Amino acid sequence: MSPPKTRREVRKFLGMVGYCRQWIPNFSTLAKPLLKLTQKDALDQIELKGDEMDAFIELKECMCRAPALGMPDYTKPFTLFCHERDACSLSVLTQAHGGVNRPVAYFSATLDPVAAALPGCLRAVAAVGISLTQSEGIVMGHPVTVMVPHSVEILLTRSRTQHMTGARLTRYETVILGSPNVQLKRCTTLNPATLLPGENAEIENAEDVEHDCLQVTEFCTKPRPDIKDTKLDENDQIVFVDGSCLRDGMGILKAGYAVCTVTGVLEAGWLQGVYSAQVAELVALTRACQLSALMKVTIYTDSQYGFGIVHDFGQLWSQRGFLTSSGSPVKNGERIRELLHAIQMPAEVAVVKCSAHTKGQDYVSLGNAYADQVARFCALNCILLRDEWNSIN
Repeated sequence: MSPPKTRREVRKFLGMVGYCRQWIPNFSTLAKPLLKLTQKDALDQIELKGDEMDAFIELKECMCRAPALGMPDYTKPFTLFCHERDACSLSVLTQAHGGVNRPVAYFSATLDPVAAALPGCLRAVAAVGISLTQSEGIVMGHPVTVMVPHSVEILLTRSRTQHMTGARLTRYETVILGSPNVQLKRCTTLNPATLLPGENAEIENAEDVEHDCLQVTEFCTKPRPDIKDTKLDENDQIVFVDGSCLRDGMGILKAGYAVCTVTGVLEAGWLQGVYSAQVAELVALTRACQLSALMKVTIYTDSQYGFGIVHDFGQLWSQRGFLTSSGSPVKNGERIRELLHAIQMPAEVAVVKCSAHTKGQDYVSLGNAYADQVARFCALNCILLRDEWNSIN
């Protein structure tokens, strides 16, 4: 069989080998270089090179090998070993035979873009869901034990992460926890699914397997593990930030930001070319972190957007390459990247949400009102202030 020379011929070849994918270990990973040639933006005339030619040769050789698979025996329970590698779901369906697990089928699939951007432990949850769905045609409701090196059940029942929507979480719960024939176990021995061939294939040892999935997921949710959303017990300084965008007397939009303390202005200024209050809020938070480098700092903001970026969404978007689930760029992506970098600079940091425009007399309300006043002043007057020490009391 000669190498395909057009996009259509690549599709025909993948269709042929895909018909036998059940008997080809790690089919999705092997086929990845060729799948890229079938996308809409790919050229119609194709010359296989490098990884593409290697993938073609490997898949062609797999078609010529006799599969070492056993027939399913429905008097015995099944064991499904699952693994996730390089955003691909890999699994081996086995049954006991002569004291060992004999493979009945191999399954593999590429995770969708949203699942591929999840933290490692949650990608394993997605891989289990895909593997169970793929194996339904063989298992047919008979008992199956799923072996996976992650605490899948704990992640589904106890984790409250912003990484997955309610619809996606419900889908995984239905497939994994809602099937009466499925039993989940954490695999602490050698998982045969990790032995399937691939570019980055490695044998996992016990040290790789032993970890707390909830802690790992929580770590991946925030830009730094020690960031707090309540005031620090000990502070080198307490900062109030605000960003504002308003129209001047000529009806022209102007934006400004302010970073203040209880004794005055650390920095505030007009943002030339910026016409968004959200961008102004991000700039204020970023400068507050940069001005508090190596310090213990509590930062108060009345922006739900900025607070959410720091504590909920920013790290998730960073892991996705600042792309949405549809593949389009995240709004203000570069500003968010700068903030996530700046948040690492303080020795300890807390970003605290406070109420806006309360007219209260406590120091938080006064500090927030002062930052808002300074940001508006700088925006309307197109000026920059630094180290202006006038008490807000």
